[in-house]
Amino acid sequence: MNTEINPNEKIVLALGFFDGVHLGHQELINATIKKAKELNCASGVMTFAEHPLTHIFPAYSPWLITTNEEKVQVMKDLGIDYVFLNPFNDQLMCYSPKAFIRDYLLQKYNVAHIVVGFNYSFGFKGEGDIQMLTEFGKRFNFGVTVIPPCIIDGQSVSSTLIRELIGTGKVNEVSTFLGRDYSIEGTIVKGKGLGHTFDIPTANLKMKEKVILPSSGVYYTKIKVRGQEHDGLTNLGFNPTFEKHPYSIETYIYDFDENIYGDYVTLTFKERIRGEIKFDNLGDLVAQIKSDIRNIHTRYRK
Repeated sequence: MNTEINPNEKIVLALGFFDGVHLGHQELINATIKKAKELNCASGVMTFAEHPLTHIFPAYSPWLITTNEEKVQVMKDLGIDYVFLNPFNDQLMCYSPKAFIRDYLLQKYNVAHIVVGFNYSFGFKGEGDIQMLTEFGKRFNFGVTVIPPCIIDGQSVSSTLIRELIGTGKVNEVSTFLGRDYSIEGTIVKGKGLGHTFDIPTANLKMKEKVILPSSGVYYTKIKVRGQEHDGLTNLGFNPTFEKHPYSIETYIYDFDENIYGDYVTLTFKERIRGEIKFDNLGDLVAQIKSDIRNIHTRYRK
């Protein structure tokens, strides 16, 4: 992804945080690309490497849907020319709306046009709004396009809505608003090895970066290993049957018997099967897992 732009090249720039790059974000990005073609300019997204709340109110900073790497990749796949992941720091946080536009944005980029969502705010304490941005556009000679809310099934698409669906385990509803199933990435590491003892081996995933996870429980998943996608049964949580069991993400992979320790995989969540259960003994736990494996095989596998 290009990050260095010719200072003489005009750019149509989309502004926002774009966590998840959901269908609402995609409408905004597509409008940016379209406007860039109309004006014979480059298309770009200017966003931040850290969520602004990590500096403003750290305790309220949300778990993110996508890592920066994933966010950039989705934007690249949509056809954007440039993605600028700028740091959000104390100096930037204190810019007035006018200073943010005049002394930061226009100093860094040769802006011909700006594209934002309907609820975009900027500057110190978010004091800058759409009306102010439009006025600055007239004053500093750039155009402004405001994208209205993206409404699907009567709901306004937002990162907050998608986080809520993921966090409550409603992963089967996520693709309606995200535009794809929710997935995480990480490396397969050694666990306690209990699965092998009962002939139900699992792959233990250690995440590369922290993002929001579905609520604890058992899920039907797809796991991509070495370029091939397989059906999976994934358990997320602390496994309450065992005392002081660490949080884990363990996946039973159907029709698979390879050593993949150290492999980097993608785990995609399709549907929640059940919540976590504390069993009285190990035998009951193993019986339930085997029942879950049969259940997924019957309901989902073709």
